Amino acid sequence: MPRKKQKSTIPKPPPVETESNQFAELPPIDVENNQPAELGPCSRSVYLASNWIISIDAWDLDDPELLGIMLKNHPVPVELRPVISDIVLGIRKPNKRAAAKLKCPAGHRLILAGIYRMLKHDVTDSTLKRKTLHDYHSTAAEKGIEVIDLKKQYLEAARNLKSEWASEMGLGTEALDNLCAALESKIKNYPNI
Repeated sequence: MPRKKQKSTIPKPPPVETESNQFAELPPIDVENNQPAELGPCSRSVYLASNWIISIDAWDLDDPELLGIMLKNHPVPVELRPVISDIVLGIRKPNKRAAAKLKCPAGHRLILAGIYRMLKHDVTDSTLKRKTLHDYHSTAAEKGIEVIDLKKQYLEAARNLKSEWASEMGLGTEALDNLCAALESKIKNYPNI
């Protein structure tokens, strides 16, 4: 006769944070004061309209809440009126297939990509932008290492930043690259987002 299984006396671990609640603590865009969000290097007009760009992107991914709040609380920038008009008239429709594949909330994805772009531009790229190895001599001398080893350390740190940032977002590094490319495209083509 088979033996009956006894209930385990080992306590269950606490629930693990899942992808669906991972970003619950992150603040959304500033819908009350319309303080611009960080999108990385961009023109002043894009910076001032960053909350609108993020809310329209969220609407495109089937999350109308941010755009609805922005429309209720703030006047639409003149250059984005054709986009909003297409949304209201039903010409522009949300991409529900892409929305189903999202790893983070639609309203947060461009903010996260923008912060990564800012860090990459302001820290990583500015450090690696030095033209010759001679520019690294003083730092290498302080650390007591060879110049080429210092450059390798910087490149490794840049790769680690990218992989850590992508894993925190629940993405792969290639998906992070694609998201940053999509954000750069929106910035470049503004106001035709």
